[in-house]
Amino acid sequence: MRLPSRLALLLLTTVLTLGATAPPAAKPAARAAARPAARPVTARAASDPAARKAVEAVVARYRSLRSYRIVGQATSEAGNGEANNITSTVLQFTVRRPDRFTSHIQNTEMDTYMVSDGDSLWTAVPALGQYLVQSMVSVRAGADSVALSRQFDPGGEYARLLDGVTVVRALGRDTVHTVRGIVTCRRYVLTTPNAEAAAQGVTLHPRVIWVDPVTRMVLMDSVRIEQKHPQLGAVHSVNVTRMVVAEADPELPADAFRFSADAGLRRVRRFMRSSPEHSAMEGQPAHDFTLETLADAKVVKLSDLKGKVVVLDFWATWCGPCRKWLPIVAKARHEFESKGLVVYAVNEREPEGKVREYLKQQKLDVPVLMDVSGSVGQQYRANSIPLTVVVGRDGNVLRVMLGLHQEDDLREVLKEAGIE
Repeated sequence: MRLPSRLALLLLTTVLTLGATAPPAAKPAARAAARPAARPVTARAASDPAARKAVEAVVARYRSLRSYRIVGQATSEAGNGEANNITSTVLQFTVRRPDRFTSHIQNTEMDTYMVSDGDSLWTAVPALGQYLVQSMVSVRAGADSVALSRQFDPGGEYARLLDGVTVVRALGRDTVHTVRGIVTCRRYVLTTPNAEAAAQGVTLHPRVIWVDPVTRMVLMDSVRIEQKHPQLGAVHSVNVTRMVVAEADPELPADAFRFSADAGLRRVRRFMRSSPEHSAMEGQPAHDFTLETLADAKVVKLSDLKGKVVVLDFWATWCGPCRKWLPIVAKARHEFESKGLVVYAVNEREPEGKVREYLKQQKLDVPVLMDVSGSVGQQYRANSIPLTVVVGRDGNVLRVMLGLHQEDDLREVLKEAGIE
């Protein structure tokens, strides 16, 4: 039985609001079976000087690193005793401080690759067939420094292990499986008081870390949060991160931070979502059709337009996003018509009178094709609208854009089609 999404959201909101010390999103662990949910660790009043000194050595280690490589798996469990939701993410990071890194984050929904050479940041999402490039100057200017540190230098989180920690004590030894074999680690419990969390009925259990005594690097990290919820009862969240690789100052090849776009990836200004069925249309001959125009019932056959770039915007008057997108499409038509662009707003299954009245009220001047039966929309998988299909001069589908986008997105696709 899956955990209700509202519970997962509740626990996530609690962590963000109260500032709980949880494993950062960009801190890896292994492609291995998830460990059982961590048992709560009860804090003791006295701190162990020897344990604190050992953790201070870990902090010093991470502060001194010039570069590092970590690979592993982060597993999160949220539940209320009757239902649990478990998610797992595989992460890989190679970092050369201060601003060079590569990362690969992989979960059940999507893979994301990021590369920075210090000047530029490349982000690629193979499932979308897209990548974008940003200057690191603009990235730094537009983001929170702490968030950037966690995303680009996740090992830096361990350089702040003792921030706010009042009690440190040893918890014995335990083994962790890594690519270099079984490592016997020393475990330490870190207690950070949080009066605000306690006042809201939230229990932040002490953080537990597994440290390799030889390298002084963290190989496992666990945090447990509990809360009494009026509707859901006692709920909990457990985050466990385990590393299978944790290398300090490894030898890195000269091209370690060089991005190379795989075949099939195209550069975009911003990521545009699509679906497998729409992506499959791209590069294929556009489905031919014959429809009549709204203005004068003129017959339009798509194949007769070969040699021109054609934009087909599937829409309806009742569709909110369509109302915002259609003026952008109409503007492109007026701007680029003289350069070989043909634009048709393909209305889906609405009466002519309703469409005429809407265009008049909105003062929109755009050619409309009436897909009264919806058959053309079905051909192009317009189950969700707006759906914009850009057909190249060769008669093949160049790009399918699902949903509402920015004007620059359409311009970028038209530029790719040779219209600018």
